[in-house]
Amino acid sequence: MVSPQILRGDGAETVLDADGIRTVNRASRTEIPFAVVQEARTAGGREVEIVLTDGAVHRVDGGNATAATAFVTALTAALPEQRDPGGSARVTVTSLEQPRDGWRLTDYVLLTVLGAPALTYLGYAIWTGVTRGSDVIVVIVGAFPLFSGLLMLLFVADDVRLQLPLRKRGITVVARLDFRAKDGAAWYKYTDADGVEHHHRSTFRGPRPPITYDPQRPGWASTDLVWGRVLFKIYARGAGGLLLVLAGGALALAPLLSS
Repeated sequence: MVSPQILRGDGAETVLDADGIRTVNRASRTEIPFAVVQEARTAGGREVEIVLTDGAVHRVDGGNATAATAFVTALTAALPEQRDPGGSARVTVTSLEQPRDGWRLTDYVLLTVLGAPALTYLGYAIWTGVTRGSDVIVVIVGAFPLFSGLLMLLFVADDVRLQLPLRKRGITVVARLDFRAKDGAAWYKYTDADGVEHHHRSTFRGPRPPITYDPQRPGWASTDLVWGRVLFKIYARGAGGLLLVLAGGALALAPLLSS
């Protein structure tokens, strides 16, 4: 093959290169060696079916019928004469999303901060519609900036929750580039002090960036610890979120203030 073929569809990216087939989405990476592929086929549509030597079928979205057909043609030409009957046993699936260490008190606090206002606002909107009729339209419109602002403030809280422990007890190691995703971000690998390998998604562009992880929660890490840039991001999100909350709150309270 002159150039590796790439299928993009259904939130995943499937690459056909010299080493085999690699499918990546936000949650996992699946690698299939050519030797365990029995055949590849399409049904005339955009879906590609990759049949393994043990009969298992992997389906990937080709994006369009032309790309799917070209992918099947290239894959068929790349298959070796001798196949490995191991099939699925030779397929490697790597989890990319770091598992959470259970729910913490801060998780419940954040859920309450978002859930309680949503239920309260819904009750307020119903009450406004019953008692003030068409004024409920203003309340409904105000919900969009109000809850968008609250969501931005939650992102700020999450950034602070990540940055503070990293600066207090973080361990910095050199990560290595694993692959780039279709949205331009990159997945990096790093190994913690216990020898456990982790994946981290970042917009960092370098092949071997420094990455800082929390030894108490090794899956929590960041490649961005430049204090000025972090503070600017937190400030920008916080200021924008606060302005949206104030604008949405003003719209929400307009029926009461005008009475």
